[in-house]
Amino acid sequence: MPLQSRKSLLAGVLTAGLVAAPAVALPASATTTDSPAPASTGAGASVSAEEATEAAAAPAAEGTEKISLLSFNDFHGALSDGYSGTQFADTVEGYRTAFEGANGEGSTLLTAAGDLIGASQSVSNAQQDEPTLEIMNALGLDVSAAGNHEFDKGLDDLTGRVMDIADFDFLAANFVDPETKEPVLTDHEIFEVDGVNVAVIGAVPNNLYATTTGAGLEGNEVIDLVEAVNGVAQEIEAAGTADVIMATYHDGAPGNGDLATEVENSSVFDSIVNGTDESVDVIFNGHTHQEYDYDTTTAGGKERPVMQAGQSGNLLAAVELEIDSETKEILGYTGELIERSTQAPEEAAAESEVTAEVYALEQAAVAEFEELKNTVIGDIDSSITTDYQTRIEETGSWGAGGTRRQETTLGNWAANALKDRISLSNPEVDLGVTNSGGLRSELLYDQTVASPAFADKPADLVGKVSLGDIMDFAPFGNTLTYFDIPGSSIKQVLEENWQDGNKALHLGWSEELTWTYDESREQDDKVTGIWISGEPVDMEQMYTIGTLSFLADTSWVGTENSAPDGYEGFATGQENQVDLGIMDNQAFREYVQAETATAGHVRPDFAKKAVEVKDAMGTVAPGENLSLTLDNLEIDSDGAGEATSVAVAFQPADGEAVEVGTVEVASDGESADLSTLQAPESTGAGELVMTVSYDDQYESTTEVRSALTIDEGSPENFTDNAPGSRHFAPVRWMQEQGLTNGYSDGSFGKDREISRGESLAFVYRYLDPEFAPEGEPFSDVQEGHTHYEPIAWAQANEISQGYVDGQFKPAREVTRGEFASFLYRAVDPEHLGPEQTEFSDVPTGDAAYQAITWLASEGLSVGYSDGSYRSDRHITRAEVATLLYRYETMIANEG
Repeated sequence: MPLQSRKSLLAGVLTAGLVAAPAVALPASATTTDSPAPASTGAGASVSAEEATEAAAAPAAEGTEKISLLSFNDFHGALSDGYSGTQFADTVEGYRTAFEGANGEGSTLLTAAGDLIGASQSVSNAQQDEPTLEIMNALGLDVSAAGNHEFDKGLDDLTGRVMDIADFDFLAANFVDPETKEPVLTDHEIFEVDGVNVAVIGAVPNNLYATTTGAGLEGNEVIDLVEAVNGVAQEIEAAGTADVIMATYHDGAPGNGDLATEVENSSVFDSIVNGTDESVDVIFNGHTHQEYDYDTTTAGGKERPVMQAGQSGNLLAAVELEIDSETKEILGYTGELIERSTQAPEEAAAESEVTAEVYALEQAAVAEFEELKNTVIGDIDSSITTDYQTRIEETGSWGAGGTRRQETTLGNWAANALKDRISLSNPEVDLGVTNSGGLRSELLYDQTVASPAFADKPADLVGKVSLGDIMDFAPFGNTLTYFDIPGSSIKQVLEENWQDGNKALHLGWSEELTWTYDESREQDDKVTGIWISGEPVDMEQMYTIGTLSFLADTSWVGTENSAPDGYEGFATGQENQVDLGIMDNQAFREYVQAETATAGHVRPDFAKKAVEVKDAMGTVAPGENLSLTLDNLEIDSDGAGEATSVAVAFQPADGEAVEVGTVEVASDGESADLSTLQAPESTGAGELVMTVSYDDQYESTTEVRSALTIDEGSPENFTDNAPGSRHFAPVRWMQEQGLTNGYSDGSFGKDREISRGESLAFVYRYLDPEFAPEGEPFSDVQEGHTHYEPIAWAQANEISQGYVDGQFKPAREVTRGEFASFLYRAVDPEHLGPEQTEFSDVPTGDAAYQAITWLASEGLSVGYSDGSYRSDRHITRAEVATLLYRYETMIANEG
């Protein structure tokens, strides 16, 4: 007979105070540097279903008993015509039957760590995930943590339709009412597992609002997942209502490397591993789709497993607990990741009534979908993809959205489709945009993405786009939305592709948008130019953006919740939002049909929207060599060719374009150095327009722009400041602004240590204050001194009061800390340093503490990689130029 879910002994919502403010909880942002070394640092290896079944048949030792806690995560409706759902059921049933045969009926507990449904494969998605829920009922799932995708259709759908079908509960201790702080869903359940009381506590990710449609969460609050779990665990422990406590977090490690690395790379995972209360015996994870089996040791010396079982039912996590029969204390454990069974589904069904029921349900679901999925809606000329091949090279497996950090043909195609469909309702829409995480499949010419690998399309579907392809690609059920934002917000969202200085995400944009960036610049200042249809974006002008309801969501504003995928710019200055109520997969389907009708097919566009421009000179003299390098020229998607050449023209603000020349692209195809080209004789402000050619099947081209002024009075570069050299742009800016003439030998002295007097002279010339010096400010700085005026100005404005002996000592080399103080006092910003120092060698009582922390907070100087600032080290002339240049471009110009 099919196994039934064991009846919950206790399902409840604990007191608000304990959930919101547990007595001993480590915040998710905290890190622990003195935790004991883990018992094992490896991610662990998986075993086959057959090996696991054989091992599970071993009985407990005398005086002990064994129970097994099972978990899987991120199933995402993984039903298919390959019957992967049935094979997963065979995995569970084979292991469960063997284990319970040796240890007693009911000695296993089957749980899930979230995302059973939502972002599902087409078979389940097309049927509102009802087949998946019915299969989980048949499989005897006892309980699941709520994942972010359980909320994709809104809280009402989860608590209504979904829970009406499910024979199990969804747990979320940290999803609470903002007023009462009580959990909106059940926070835990306690099960009797062969005489052992096991408590299961669930939690959603801290960034829930950023990973589903926030409006559907109805304004409820997400508190820290570890704090919430700890609060529940402590009350259970105090009440003595459970022998074993299990935490199932829908979050986890970003990778599956050694434990120390994963903890260091994620404050959330650090908190889960090192901050979860000692009373918790077993931890299961989800959300990040990783495969790991870590043996950890808590601060109190307790050994505890932390596991995650991949995605789509490709693994089953099993923790077998050895328990003292009398005291019910845990004596030890073993953890295992069990691979999905490869047995033929009909053979598996013949061995188990449970598997047979799952097989029948999956067959019915596939048959229902078969009538829909193979409906051809258009033709495709070549694959339109993410950078999934890079993702496979890096992680070993395909993942939705690829790496999510690079521009792809699929992201840009989706943005074009959104703009096209939204334009039917509002022809004034300027741009379409989508997020890389929303690209849940690939549009392949002759294959489909099927778990766990790619599968060949049937012959009659090669070169075709089917309804199933679109539903795999866009499973979330987002709606088409448009709104207005200023140009400054477009820049903001482009800057938000980088997090902590590193490229983390990349938005797909419609063909109208092109932009340039420079990776060497600081966070929030990497974007160097933005154009719409060749016209520079006006930071003050309002533009109409067409996108999905996910990115348009503003329900997080004014709360502690995160913006969708961290893109706060879409809500900054947003006006006139209109939700058209049109489903995303409907829009993509119609776009494919429309393109097939007009162009004969859909196809990828290999033109890059974003190109890195490095070492650009703002001003050059006629005939002077250009200083410019283009990088990251190629799009990372199937079928993309190599960049072959760059044709350069100068487009004056007024007048006809002038051809400058053509350069061949380096053999690696990723960069082009334009320094062999000379500026034309035309003078005035304008733009370099660079057309990159590719050798793909469509002979694609990309247009890149960079502002340039050609001025006969432009000085030649300093001899030690060649284009492309370190600090080139800041020193060139100083030269063009007339802040320095360098030395008589034609050099700037980039690496020379700068004196106190020289450094103040640079600041004085840059700020250009109205000042008339009077008297002698210091005994060693008298009228006629080279730096008399800037030093007198600094003394009069309390920028520097010199030394106690009445001297200024202008020739003494200035330190990093001293110059930070000079600049800080000169611009007088509103700033209060943090209560705790962020640099290991700059205590809060340091004379330059406020100045140094201000530089860091603005991204002007972030110190060294070892966490130090080295404020006593002498600063060079080029470093001073760089600080002034960053202040000008990142703060003064932005203000």
